[in-house]
Order: sequence, then C-alpha cells, then structure tokens
Amino acid sequence: MELFEHSQYGVVCRPMEAPNRTNLVMNPQGSVARDNVLIAGICESAVDIQNDCPEAWLMHLTREDIRAFLSEDHDTVVSIYIRTEPKAYRSEQNSLRFRSALHESTKHLEDRGLHRTAVHSLISPLRDLLDDERFWLHQENGLALFRSQSSLETVRLHFEPAESVRVADAPYVVPLLEGLETGERHALLAISRSALRLFVCTNDAIEEIDIGDLRMPRSLAESMRYDDLQKPESLNHPMTGPGRALPRMSPSGRGDRKHGIHGHGESDVRDNTYLAAYLHQVDTALLKRLHDLGSPPLTLAAVNYVSAIYRGVSKYHRLTSEAIEGNPDEVRAEELYERVKPIFDAKRRTKVDDARSRFHELAARGLATAYLPEVVGAADVGRVDTLLVRRGASAWGRLDQASREVTVADASEEPDLDDLLDLAARRTLTSHGTVLVLEPDVMIGANTPAAATLRY
Repeated sequence: MELFEHSQYGVVCRPMEAPNRTNLVMNPQGSVARDNVLIAGICESAVDIQNDCPEAWLMHLTREDIRAFLSEDHDTVVSIYIRTEPKAYRSEQNSLRFRSALHESTKHLEDRGLHRTAVHSLISPLRDLLDDERFWLHQENGLALFRSQSSLETVRLHFEPAESVRVADAPYVVPLLEGLETGERHALLAISRSALRLFVCTNDAIEEIDIGDLRMPRSLAESMRYDDLQKPESLNHPMTGPGRALPRMSPSGRGDRKHGIHGHGESDVRDNTYLAAYLHQVDTALLKRLHDLGSPPLTLAAVNYVSAIYRGVSKYHRLTSEAIEGNPDEVRAEELYERVKPIFDAKRRTKVDDARSRFHELAARGLATAYLPEVVGAADVGRVDTLLVRRGASAWGRLDQASREVTVADASEEPDLDDLLDLAARRTLTSHGTVLVLEPDVMIGANTPAAATLRY
C-alpha cells in the first residue's frame, strides 16, 4: 500500500511502512515514472527532489488532475484545507494550524463510528507531517490534504482557502474548483529577435518561469548558429537547410545586407525565413513546459511582425488573438503585467458572460435548471454539461440512490447529510462536464446555490 504526496516538485510515492520517499515519481499530469526521469524539466529523480532542488516547483493544478483523483474508489476520506504562510520565518504557524485541523479530523472520525485502530491508521501519516520541517518551509498561501486508507494527497495552493475539515466517502473538491477560478493562470511570452522570457500570471501576480533547461535558442543569432538542433528545412525553404551559408549577424540581430548581391525583397524573405525557424524552435521547446503549467492561455508580447510570424508557426492550441505590442526586451515584469492584465480580465468576463447566456438560451428549451434537486439529480446520472456554483454557497441534504429523490435539509438539525453542491461538482467532473464557480453578483438568480445546463 502506498502514499502519494504532491511535493513542490511533483508527486512522490512512498510506502506506508517506510518513513522515507522511494524513487517512484508522478508528474503533475498524473503519469507515473521511475527514477532518472526529467520532471518538469528540473529534477531527475526523487533523490534530486529531496537534496538538489531547493527552489519550490509548485504543482499547477488542473481540472484533469481533480478528475483523475475523483476516479479512485474511496471509503472514508479526510479533507483538510488550511491557510499557510509562504515566508520561512513564519513556517511554525503552518504546523500549528495543521495540528488544530488534525484534532478536528480525529473527532470527526470518531463521531463517524470508526474503531480506534482505523482512526489511528488514517491519522498517523498526517501526524507524521507535523515533524517534517522541510515540508512546512516550502508552502504557498494554502494547503489541501486528502487522506484515505490508500493514499495521502497534499496540494500546495496559490490562494487562501476557507479553512475546513471534512470526513466523508469522497474528497471535498469545491474549494479546489474555487481556487482554479481565483488563481487561474495565464502565460505570457515576451519575445524578440534577441531575447525571450516566459511568465505565468494570476489575478494579482506575475512570476517568471525558469526555462534555462530547455534545449532551444535564446535569440535569432543563436538559432542560426545551431540549426542542427531542429532542422529549419522542415519549414520547406531552400535557404535554411543544413550546409547552407548563413548570413553574418549585425548588432541589431539582422543579417548583413550587401548592396548589389540581393534585392530588397529577397533579403526580407530570407530574414523572415530565419526568424520563422527561430520562432518555430522556441514554440516547439515551450510546448512541454506549457503543458506542465496546465496548458494556460498564452499571450505574446512582441513587435507586430514577430507576433504575426509566431502565430504562423506555433502549434500551441491556446495562443490568444490579443497581444502586447512593442519590443519587450527592456520592459520590467511588473509593467508587462499591468499591460496584460486587462486582456486576462476581459477573457474571464467573457467566459462568465458566455456561461450565463448559454444557460438562459438552453433554459428556454428545457435544457437548463436552477432548481437544486434537479441539478443534483441530473449531475448524478451524467446529464450536466456545465455546472455553475455560487462562491461561498452551501446546501445540505440527501440523494436516495434507489428512488433518485433529492431532499434538501438543515445541516444543523440533521447529522450525516451530504454536501449537495460538492456531490454535484464531483459527479459533473467524473462525467467530463465543466464546473464554474461564480461570484454571487453574476450567479444565475440572487440566492441560487447552483445551476446547470443539461446534455439532454
């Protein structure tokens, strides 16, 4: 039996009986690999993860990660969400919050009627984390932990979750989905003929991503010096094949143009071909890194003609139509963020507006509902295409599997009720639907906890 821990570098698998990590590693996309496998382009083995990678490489959670976790069978699951301090000198606060959550978890398990041995079996690996100083030193703004009899999942969060402890027959996932909306990532590529930088942006921050390990040129001049890395003849132009003479580069990054040898038009075509080869190499190398980041939308910061050529050669499916115009080489990250944030905000508003419009359109055809029992019942049988959940809402009740009847009840008056919103979210995700968490002021109906568009 094995425990899986989402470390800052990936997911490390360790046997329950052994105190140390083994060399099994799972990357953030869920595939398992043996040791000496490159993980996110940074660490090459579980030993490297512990000893040679001091910088935290955070897991970039996606809906696919959550869906894969939900596909596992569970009996009893402890779900813990706590706020954490990213600053090392305040790391003691993290373990103190966790200690309090452990006490509450133990009480919930005992109230559930589990035998003392079963309670100890579930809590013991969680308690071991209290003494793991390295674990608490490398935190972000929040932490989610899911403990079942077969696994322990820990996920560092970029956002501050509402602190909670749940014990149920499935993991509590709505806070993760809320975080995906709040902390949704967008990528920004600042690129020119002479330099490139990759950033990840959230609602309130920008972070440059280390791409030093990627095998790709960092400039047009460098691209022209090692075209054997990725043969430019793949672009089907005779001037760029192996063995062709390459032009000398001027300080501006453009090839020298000798009058009387080439016409102006031919020089431009040649320059654009070399530039296209360079951008193609960059795009190909970045595909894997962007995938590791959760395949976020990618916006370009570049002069117009560089953006146009990049779009022509790019294979990345989430390249946005908008761009930041101008040479980005001397622009600070903070200034880039201020210029790209309106683009990201507009895309978020468009996504919400589209979801609301589609709901009203389908409601007129009987394919949408905001009546909670209908929403939950439809999600349970895989009918929900898109589930809309109001942020901060809660709804408790029961779903009778025999009669398919859903009843809403008061959690303060009846014990052992199901969280109906979390149930609907889990069922929607496992049926390959979409779950969006909306702010109260844009939710369908003023007091509606959930709404759904239906497949049939």
